[in-house]
Amino acid sequence: MAGDARRLVQNIAKRHGYLGEDVYAKMDEDTRRQVQESSFIKDRMIGSSIITLAKNLYSKDVRFIFELLQNADDNDFLRASRAGALPYISFNIYKDRIVVDCNEDGFTKENLDAICEIGLSSKTGAQGYIGEKGIGFKSVFKVAWRVHIQSRSYSFTFTHRKGDSGMGMISPEWKEPTEELSGPLTRMTLFLHDEYTSSGSDEQRQSILHQLSTLQPAMLLFLKKLKKVEVHMYDKDGKETSSSLLSKNDTVQINRPILESVHTEGQNKVHTKQKYHVVEAVARNLPRNENREYSALEESSRAYGNAPVILAFPLSESSTPIIEPQEVFAFLPVRRVGFNFLIHSDFVTQANREDIVTSSPRNLHLLDAIADAFITAIRELYQHPFLKFQWMRYLPKLSGYPWDPFWQRLVEKIKSRVSDEDILILHTGTVMRKIWQAKRLRLMQLDQHNAPLFDDLPGNGACYLSSLYNAGNLDLLTDYGLNYLSQSEVLARVKNDLQSPTSRMRSVETDDDWHMRASRCLNFSFEKGSADEIADTKALGLIPLMGGKWVVPDNNIYFAEVSNGLQIPTDLGLGLVDPNAARLPNRKQLLTNLGVKYATIDSIRDKILSKYKSAGPRDYEASLSHLKFLYVTHNTKHPKFTYSDIKLYDTDGKLYSKYEVAYFADTAEYGLWELRKKVDPDKLPHWPNYIHFLKKEYLEDAPSKPQQHNVTWKQWFHTYLKVYQYPRLFGLGSFGDTTFTLSGECQFVAKQLPSHLLGLLRYAWESQKSLLTPELIDELGALEVPCRGEQLVPLSATYLPSPQILEKREEFMRHGEFFPLLDVGEDSSQLSQWEFLRTLGARASPNLDFYLDVLNCIQLSNPDPSHLVDPSRILHLYLRIHIECSDTSDENVREARRSTTRTFFKENQGIYLPSSEKIDSIWVLPEDCILNAPITLRSLCSIIRLYRAAFPQSNVDFSTLKTFLHDTLKIPKCGMVHIVDEFRFLKTSTCEKSEIQELYKYLDKVKASGNVLRDFKNTFQTEALIFADTGLQKWHKLSQCLWSAPASIRGKVNLSATYDNDLLSFFVGKLGVRLLDANVVYEELLELKSEEATVEQVKDLFWAMNSQLELDTPQGSAETILEKPIIPVRDADGRVSLQSFNAEFAIVDRKALSEIFGHRIKVLDFTTNEIFQLRAFIKWAGLEHRYLSRLVNETSVVNSGVKVPISDPTQDIRKKAYGLLRIATHFNSPRVEGNGQEFYDFLRKSRTWETEGISTTLFVTIDGQSVTENVDKGEVHIDDADGLEIYVPHDETRRDDVYLSNLPNRLARWMMTDPATRTKRDADPNAAFFIQAVLFAKVSQLDRYLNEQGVIEASIPEQIEQQDDSNAHRLALIRASTPTTPQRVVTPLTGPRTPLFDREDEYSEQETPATDLTSYTPPSPSLMARNSSRISRESLSPSPSITQLLGRQPRIAQEYSALLSQVVLSARRSRLLDGPLNLFGLLDGMLDDRTVESKTFNEYDLFEVDVPQMERDKKVGAAGELFVFELLSSMNPAPRGFSRDNWTSTIRKYATAHPHYADMDSWRGIETSDLQYKDDDGTLIDALIAKGHLQSRWRNSRPHFYIEVKTTPGPWDTPFFMSHAQWLKMKRLTTDDSIYVIFRVHNLYSDRIGLNIYVDPVQLAEEGRLAFTADRWTVKPLSQ
Repeated sequence: MAGDARRLVQNIAKRHGYLGEDVYAKMDEDTRRQVQESSFIKDRMIGSSIITLAKNLYSKDVRFIFELLQNADDNDFLRASRAGALPYISFNIYKDRIVVDCNEDGFTKENLDAICEIGLSSKTGAQGYIGEKGIGFKSVFKVAWRVHIQSRSYSFTFTHRKGDSGMGMISPEWKEPTEELSGPLTRMTLFLHDEYTSSGSDEQRQSILHQLSTLQPAMLLFLKKLKKVEVHMYDKDGKETSSSLLSKNDTVQINRPILESVHTEGQNKVHTKQKYHVVEAVARNLPRNENREYSALEESSRAYGNAPVILAFPLSESSTPIIEPQEVFAFLPVRRVGFNFLIHSDFVTQANREDIVTSSPRNLHLLDAIADAFITAIRELYQHPFLKFQWMRYLPKLSGYPWDPFWQRLVEKIKSRVSDEDILILHTGTVMRKIWQAKRLRLMQLDQHNAPLFDDLPGNGACYLSSLYNAGNLDLLTDYGLNYLSQSEVLARVKNDLQSPTSRMRSVETDDDWHMRASRCLNFSFEKGSADEIADTKALGLIPLMGGKWVVPDNNIYFAEVSNGLQIPTDLGLGLVDPNAARLPNRKQLLTNLGVKYATIDSIRDKILSKYKSAGPRDYEASLSHLKFLYVTHNTKHPKFTYSDIKLYDTDGKLYSKYEVAYFADTAEYGLWELRKKVDPDKLPHWPNYIHFLKKEYLEDAPSKPQQHNVTWKQWFHTYLKVYQYPRLFGLGSFGDTTFTLSGECQFVAKQLPSHLLGLLRYAWESQKSLLTPELIDELGALEVPCRGEQLVPLSATYLPSPQILEKREEFMRHGEFFPLLDVGEDSSQLSQWEFLRTLGARASPNLDFYLDVLNCIQLSNPDPSHLVDPSRILHLYLRIHIECSDTSDENVREARRSTTRTFFKENQGIYLPSSEKIDSIWVLPEDCILNAPITLRSLCSIIRLYRAAFPQSNVDFSTLKTFLHDTLKIPKCGMVHIVDEFRFLKTSTCEKSEIQELYKYLDKVKASGNVLRDFKNTFQTEALIFADTGLQKWHKLSQCLWSAPASIRGKVNLSATYDNDLLSFFVGKLGVRLLDANVVYEELLELKSEEATVEQVKDLFWAMNSQLELDTPQGSAETILEKPIIPVRDADGRVSLQSFNAEFAIVDRKALSEIFGHRIKVLDFTTNEIFQLRAFIKWAGLEHRYLSRLVNETSVVNSGVKVPISDPTQDIRKKAYGLLRIATHFNSPRVEGNGQEFYDFLRKSRTWETEGISTTLFVTIDGQSVTENVDKGEVHIDDADGLEIYVPHDETRRDDVYLSNLPNRLARWMMTDPATRTKRDADPNAAFFIQAVLFAKVSQLDRYLNEQGVIEASIPEQIEQQDDSNAHRLALIRASTPTTPQRVVTPLTGPRTPLFDREDEYSEQETPATDLTSYTPPSPSLMARNSSRISRESLSPSPSITQLLGRQPRIAQEYSALLSQVVLSARRSRLLDGPLNLFGLLDGMLDDRTVESKTFNEYDLFEVDVPQMERDKKVGAAGELFVFELLSSMNPAPRGFSRDNWTSTIRKYATAHPHYADMDSWRGIETSDLQYKDDDGTLIDALIAKGHLQSRWRNSRPHFYIEVKTTPGPWDTPFFMSHAQWLKMKRLTTDDSIYVIFRVHNLYSDRIGLNIYVDPVQLAEEGRLAFTADRWTVKPLSQ
């Protein structure tokens, strides 16, 4: 680190051409002078900026202190913060130097570069703590000739003396550190000029000492990071003489920092504290600072447009304002201008920084932000309990202060904003008002407690100031618009008081003093003589009337007494003034100004009568007074209707209207008054509310009869007020109705006094029968009357106790069973007086209704028929009812009687069931019965079987009874539907399997087909009628069941385990229960819910599928189900979870590999033996590529040591060169070019070595986790770096094993590896098989063997060489000279015959190429799983005609089509722009062509050698556009309306090489962009926002997208071409309504196609993410 720092410092000095003191020290005086002069001249010529800087240091020496403070505050203090230390800077002043320490993080290369340039800073932003005119740090050279900086590993100095060119200020010299600084610390040592250290330099030195010792704590308010500043003074002996410690504590309270200053000198210590309220804001859209220079980036981004604004308000310890002039700061103190608060911002200052530039446009703009910040401060102070009433003390004075014009503008702006702010607190303490809206109160407007006489207006009208304001503080607001409350505003509040429910004026609790003061205040309107205020006062409603009402003056207000002394009734609507209102002199004066009148007797009578036309009297006393007044003043000229509106009070004290009925309270036996007395008290509330009895008091205090008429008081009530003497049976309905109905009196007696109803009817019959109508008869017949047995029955349902009725009743009914016989006494001779009841519905002869009533009464008397006496009589009663139904020749009458009977039985459960072994006796509906059933049912009763069993000895005619039950009651015979009902019943009951099985067997014999059978099966499915006791559930749907002997599926009911095979035909044949097969298991897997599935459940289904795959394969694809998380994967910690095939995991198929890797990576949760048994499922699922044996990679190393040529000549690889050439040619090895001669020569020159120095490392990468295992003894190493060298074990036994298994596989993979690109191609497993045969065959047998196997011949002849046996078989020892270090070759360990594996390979899938010089990373499992199908050769011996068809031209077309297929597949599987993952939606992305191979393509196979570059580029571009088109089409959710019409590129025609696009026409329109899309539903917008490509402000926009696709087979950062026209179009189409997007498709030839999206490329170019080169019009992506 120190060496790097040294070199960096030296390089900068060298770059500046600077010679340090160490160089000059080596020169003689004359040489040094000449060099310095030349250097100075050179510096003047090339360094005008630094020379200018050297001349323009600040006018005051001490300004360097503030520059150092600024620089320190710009630093980072992360290390100090983590250590719990406060950021600080300390100044240590010695005689000859000043040492500045700061615990910042330390110097970086960027800091060094910045401090060594002019105008370059590592600070961010265009405002803040940056010195004027580019001086900054260099200001230290005003007092110092040398500065030494030590930070982290940096230690260097700057040297500049007065008169120098200034290059020393920016050219560092390395200086070895003399001490090691502890912790985060940067130390800067300023070596002072002689004039500051010499004996005559006191004045200059004192200026520095004074400035440092008088640093103000307030400066810390505006520093961002520094919390502490220390100053230490030392004498010439290095002893500390004084110190100052300034600190800021801003952790106690937000926005309330406390500044502390501790000054120590000798034994004296002065400690001060000052609290502030601080407000921070940001000024925006500012003009540039005229004194600063900005970079191009700062200019373009207007970085100078924002600046901080900070105001600080000094407070005492008790948080009261401290009022004294405060300074203005521009990061440093400037001067005091008259404000009582501190102001800080990025002002443009004068050159000496002693004042601001008042003419600067930037400073003028800052005034608005300062004024806004002041308002923010006032709002915050409002939150304080005391400051909210004292803040105005900080207001600038509007008059009497000599403001200069610049600051006068700020004063005016503050006034303007304060005036517009709701800033004063009202009397309520919660509402705030603007200054001009609030009002102060005068003394006459207050009560004796100095509270307002009248409450303030509510809402926006409120204006009373809080009483907590000090009068002196309020006086400060006079100039800002604060006034007193006016008289008109007083009247408004009086009006508000009168309208309030808690009005003081109207309250009876208000004392006389308040009324005196209020009246005096109101009389002020009359005293002033203001017509408007007098009118407003009269309009207030100040006149109190009797009863509490307050009114305004009008002609209807009178005194309470008339002229003759009589009291006017108070409820006649006259305005009678409250006598108490005139008791006080001031109130009497108000009433005198408003007026009073008197009324006549005639007008009072008219008012009484008119009053009854509406509400009536106020109470009984008022009513009595009204009636007496009217009775006494009545004469013969007043007709009856004069009093038609009169309302009276009843005995309950209630007022009834003329539409209600009233009776005198007389004593007749059936009079309502007497009957009402017999009503139980708890039933009296049910008395009809319109029936009243006249209040008796009316008749007790009767007035004397007047002379002008002869009607008594009671007669006047009966004749003129309609009070009745006798009760009514009928009455009119509602008002205006002319139809009679039962009177309320009659209904009440029937309900509450039923025992008196028959007497009431007989009492009133003669007088009321003339009013009878059929409707009235029905209503009377519905009234309940007493019957024998003390029961009430509707009159129309009763029977007179005639002899015939009594006889039939005795035949069918037994003692204790009720029947509705009227209770009219036992004397039958008196029946005649009750004959009138037959008019009302009472019956006297037996018929069908009678017998049905008898049955009903038997049921009601025997709800539990198990105790029924003589139950066979019920069957005889049924037969009697049958006779009544059939005893007529009129078919219509007969059917009507049957219908009546059916209705009765249905409504009354009229079927009697006798008890049996399984049920008790009960009454049921006909629907609960069937006539007879072949088997025992529990849900329905076989009625005839029950009757015959219960009454075997009875004389019942069962044949007639069966006719009655079937024909009349419609009880059906047993059918299939009844058996289904039995199942429904059994589901809700406890049942035995034997019952169910009997029913299933019965149904199996019932014939059914067509719709009947379909409905039958639907019922079993929807209602789950399959019984199988599985523990948690007993009844199941058809879809939940299988006949799956002997295997089973978890979650499916295996009926073969519950029922015998004799029911197989029923369940499978008739109901359609499925037999277990692969499709059943597939559907189970497909319907499996991932959130409910368990590992064991999934494993069971895998085993079931595996067993069925041996018989047949399902119709669906494995990809569809494996997209769901249903694969049990065990991680390295042993946890098992369900994953989809998108997850990466291995399948452990070798015990040796299991022991090495099985507990270190994610694997399928099955044992090795189970994996072997599951191979059918794994092959069908397309997971064979995940076998661990295929994923493990092998890195072989040949250590430097002894190697010898192969000892067995038959094992020498080069002897089999021609056979290997034929195999390589047959399988299209990338190593064979042209006629294969070069590869043949390469093989012929190969060397095969024996060695014991092979070591192997196995490694595998799963889910980003790499696991490595070293194997001591390797078996094969292939090195083709310099010719082909093959290393095998020296041990003969091991070597024979290698030739048998490992070497053939390794050679096969090596053959399929491109030697130039190291790209691996899939190796056909037959290649390893052929190589094995070649290695073991004699040379003379090779051609014949290969010809028999159909291996094609090479195009060159075999070259027979003479063997040099002496050289071939010598065993000379050779010490390898190269490589000197082990050479690593990475080889995917895909072959099955390495000794690490414990058995032969059962898998036949192609593998990746054998050898690569780089680490091998297996393809993504999610992609490999979907491309498990491989294209295999159909024949190893192609016919000549096929060989001709496989020429190069067709192969190129096929290869390009294959590329497009892989592009489509990759796009459809991509979820780059999708919302939340929808597993079922992944199936939509699967290609119909399942044979497409996932591979890596190359240019040679895709294009002819001489194909024009333009043609090649168009095909590549079309493939990329196809990828983007498919990607957008496959989005989830899909963009609405997106189709081929949105693909607007002229090169899309090349995509027709893909079979799905063969019918696509070429685009013939004008090409604006490759794709266009109007995003009307926001799908694409939302996707781009979700992926971070667009800002959220676009969310509700619906722009037009212009999409340009740029495609490359290379990596993402490959530059791409963009024409000048495209550049201009891109800028033109980037608007608020349209978005230009570049979709960058890369790695096109691989199976992992990538995509980068660049939205608004113009903006990305400005941000540095895209680099446009104008001369070549290329674009270089700089970030993804």
